[in-house]
Parts: sequence; structure tokens; C-alpha cells
Amino acid sequence: MTLAYLGLYILLLCWIWWLFIVARIHAYKFKNMSTHIPIVTNALFVTLLILSIIGFILCFFLDWNTKNDNFIEEYNEPEIQLDRAIF
Repeated sequence: MTLAYLGLYILLLCWIWWLFIVARIHAYKFKNMSTHIPIVTNALFVTLLILSIIGFILCFFLDWNTKNDNFIEEYNEPEIQLDRAIF
């Protein structure tokens, strides 16, 4: 299940970074229109980079297994031994 989470995370991350690249291209295209555009895109770049690194750290170092050991009951009964029947 961890691989599924990691795959979904990478897919979402690629989509978000693709949107950022499109925004960065438009920022370069319209950078003469406002002085805030380069500052905002640089802040967005730093934020996305930090979130990406934190997300990969969480994917690899957190235990995302779906096992619930709390619901497993242990049976301490001895095994049943069958006597050999001779006919």
C-alpha cells in the first residue's frame, strides 16, 4: 500500500510542479507588468520545494502499513492431536 501512496503522491506532485512551470513561464512573460510577480513566483518555488522534500521524507520514514495488530487475537490453545486409528 505504501507504493500506491507513493505513486499517487508523485503523480500529484508532478501535476502541481507542471502548473508551477506554466505559472513561471507566464511570470517571465508578464514580469514588466508588476514588481510583485517575480517575488511571488520565487516564494512559490521555495514553498513547493520544501513541501516536496517534506512529503518524500514522510513517505519513506513513516510507517504507512495498513496492518492493525490491535485486532488480531492470539489463541493460546494447544494444537489438537489426532490419534492414529488402525482398522
